[in-house]
Amino acid sequence: MHLFCLHHAGGTTASFAGWRFDGITVTKTGYRGRNFASFGAAADSIAGRVQETRSPRIALYGHSMGAVLAFEVALRLQQSGTVVHVFLAAARPPSGFLQATHDAGAAAAVEPLAAVWADTLLADPGVTGQLSERALEVLQEDLALLGGYEGRPPARQLEVPATVLVGRDDPVVPVAESVRWADWCATEPPVVEAGRGHLFHVGNPEVMRLVERTLAGQH
Repeated sequence: MHLFCLHHAGGTTASFAGWRFDGITVTKTGYRGRNFASFGAAADSIAGRVQETRSPRIALYGHSMGAVLAFEVALRLQQSGTVVHVFLAAARPPSGFLQATHDAGAAAAVEPLAAVWADTLLADPGVTGQLSERALEVLQEDLALLGGYEGRPPARQLEVPATVLVGRDDPVVPVAESVRWADWCATEPPVVEAGRGHLFHVGNPEVMRLVERTLAGQH
């Protein structure tokens, strides 16, 4: 089993420090928004890196923006039969990345969801208060890449089994948004509260235990 971990926007592979499991190879996969012409190009590149390992059984864990990338990578690789599980953590589903507000059944406004995500992230002192000027610039570069993503309609196209992880009191992605991933999954995924806040995976042994237990059943 080979687990590939994709970090959140503005993050690094360091967010998965300590992720080690018996019988599972862990690759912490970094990306930088400025290095890709489009979100699709980023997913293509990561999918290529995963394929180069020639691992017979693959799992993906993506957190926040990394979850949307993991979804796109899984779509590219699922017909190979090697991807056995996808963890979608702290993320909105790719609903065309448009958010509509309705008044009496009519659309009153439409706003790019990537902008909503950026606004909530950048307004959260728990996120920005810990960032240097350079780290904040990296975050904005990653979100700019996400901003060009058109998303996908809810067509239950993810055939790989998935688990949705949510954070209690997540100020960036409410639980009600995360549970909507079911409309993009062929089989309804379990939704698991795995911690508090948005970056609940960092240094959280419960998340690691959840990943290990889930993948143990895939051997």
